[in-house]
Amino acid sequence: MDDLTMVRGLLDAAGITASEAELAAYVPAYAGQRASLDALYDVPEARYTDPALRFRAGARTEDWAR
Repeated sequence: MDDLTMVRGLLDAAGITASEAELAAYVPAYAGQRASLDALYDVPEARYTDPALRFRAGARTEDWAR
């Protein structure tokens, strides 16, 4: 999928209309943002880590200060 199609799809999903001039400005900006976001996940050393915090409904809170 090319960047123009992606930008149009993202704007459509958000319910935002853009003129052709605005799209012409958004597409190069999107390409740079997409590359930066992809770089966040391109860290080989973090391949097997699980950095996400998880909510556990059955977890108990313990007073660690005692």
